[in-house]
Amino acid sequence: MKKLDFLKVSFIIRTDRIQNNESPVYMMLFLDGRRAYIATGQKVSLKNWDEKNGRFSGNNSNINAMNEFIDRMKYDVIRIYNELKSKDSDITVDVLRQRLKGDGEKKSKTLLEVCQIYNNNFEKLIDIEIKKDTFRRYGAFRTKIGDFIKNTFKCKDLQLSDIKYSFAIEYEQYLKTEVKLHQNTLVKYMQYLVRVVDFAVKYEWVDKNILAGHKCSVKDTKREYLTKDELQRIMDKEIRLPRMDEVRDCFVFCCYTGYAYKDATQLTPEHIAIGINGKSWIYTSRQKTDNVSNVPLLEPAIKIIEKYKDNPLCVCKNRILPMKSNQKLNAYLKELADICDIKKPLTTHIARHTFATTVLLSNGVSIEATSKMLGHSSIKTTQIYGKTVESRVSDEMDKLSEKLFSSKKNDKKLNPDKKAQ
Repeated sequence: MKKLDFLKVSFIIRTDRIQNNESPVYMMLFLDGRRAYIATGQKVSLKNWDEKNGRFSGNNSNINAMNEFIDRMKYDVIRIYNELKSKDSDITVDVLRQRLKGDGEKKSKTLLEVCQIYNNNFEKLIDIEIKKDTFRRYGAFRTKIGDFIKNTFKCKDLQLSDIKYSFAIEYEQYLKTEVKLHQNTLVKYMQYLVRVVDFAVKYEWVDKNILAGHKCSVKDTKREYLTKDELQRIMDKEIRLPRMDEVRDCFVFCCYTGYAYKDATQLTPEHIAIGINGKSWIYTSRQKTDNVSNVPLLEPAIKIIEKYKDNPLCVCKNRILPMKSNQKLNAYLKELADICDIKKPLTTHIARHTFATTVLLSNGVSIEATSKMLGHSSIKTTQIYGKTVESRVSDEMDKLSEKLFSSKKNDKKLNPDKKAQ
């Protein structure tokens, strides 16, 4: 058996859990670099606590009784420690805590156990607070943590109390090097881990979230979009194959409305109504976030809706577009890119980016209005698109140049003999 550090026992108060001006008193065990906290069931006001010595301060029968109580707790834990040591047993602060509270006490939670409880709770909130597709990721998050534990620690699960800050560092490294996740995807996996441990703290299965300080930075990604000329080339291309013509129309529709694939497939004639400006709008919410995403219809989108209003598939499914499955649509979009000589990978998401940049921001639509139409939760998300719109910078600088220097040119024409002062 390895040599153990001496057990250190002290008493502290939890000032983060003050109620009615009283703080709970905890016994703190320290052994082999690890701590455990055990509630004593006693409470004390700050003025009646001797922080230096970890005891109740004062000299009356009530204070003396409480000090005797915590002294007995300290004696009991030292006795248990010595008994285990004499038997050459493995001693941890968790074992001591369990023995002190009684051998029949339920063992502390494991990480994967808490992950499952956390997921079960959120499963009940599908279509209330979260979408089904969002919840599916929770299962993937839990699986990756299980794979990491098996790969790194050679066991099926870990006690929550055994998790150290280094767990997060090693897990992030594992996701980068072994799973090879993109940085922004990795951030979501790490956020899930921290939220699960937060969840455990709220249920008092662990005293604090040791991973709370761990942060992963989001990496700025390049948003591919079509230029005005590329979009026009697709719109002008003569396509005789019906399925490719439908694919082109669905893609162009998304370029002029900004709807993602899932949102576009769910659009019905009932979503179209006359807006405040007396023109046709689509009134709906995004499937992904449930945020309102109302969009005034531009002429190319109106023409496409009109083109397919009597389409058998659209009539049968009560849809405004003859959308293919996501897999088929993306395969056909590759063909469309080839026949239109577009080098960028055409996807419905590129169509959404094109709407934000080429159609809206490049033509002077405000970032606030763009954010509203895209159904973004935060304008910060929309500002990512704004960084890519160089044409707006160019146009605004041309206007500034004209404003600054046109007056000087006109003055020179009117007064050609005027000398510089």
